[in-house]
Amino acid sequence: MKKALMVIIAALALPTQSLAADSQLYRPKVQNNGLDEIKGTDVQRGMFGAGYASTLTTSNDIQPGLLISGRYFAGEKWYLLGEVQLGSYSTTAIIQDGVEVRGDSEDALRFGAGAGLSLLQGNASTSGITAVPWVLAAELAVGEQYSGDTSGRYTSLGMSLQFHGERVWTALGTRQFLITDERLERLNSDGGMQWDISLGLWF
Repeated sequence: MKKALMVIIAALALPTQSLAADSQLYRPKVQNNGLDEIKGTDVQRGMFGAGYASTLTTSNDIQPGLLISGRYFAGEKWYLLGEVQLGSYSTTAIIQDGVEVRGDSEDALRFGAGAGLSLLQGNASTSGITAVPWVLAAELAVGEQYSGDTSGRYTSLGMSLQFHGERVWTALGTRQFLITDERLERLNSDGGMQWDISLGLWF
């Protein structure tokens, strides 16, 4: 009887010893992977910059200008656009019936607001190692242009090719525009084309 009792006690003790050994061997730790060290993520809300613009108006010569622009991302593929452009409008005077209707040193000041829509996106690389994201977008802007002593509504439709760097961006743009200015309409100088190149920063 005593031997049988000892065998039962030994059999009951074996699972307890096994569990104790297992608890000593397996002691998992929670891994944080450094996530608790991340305090925040940089978010690009838009971009602003300045550039050079070359404007060709009908019945006029090519004129240079300074273009300042800002873009605010309002969606996954579209953004709001704001522009200010200051430049030369005319370097050749036009006289009709003895009256100067366009001066030889007229400047133009333009304000515009609109929106852009991304049509194509991709990555550009020349070395095969570093890639630069690019975006081809269509842009529509409406504003006001002041030249000489008159002004009129400015409407433009164009394309913008943007290269997005880590801290800076570069854009090449082209557009067609129309100006509802009676004086310029009489001179057949109320529309044209523009090319521009800009460089800016993210914000």
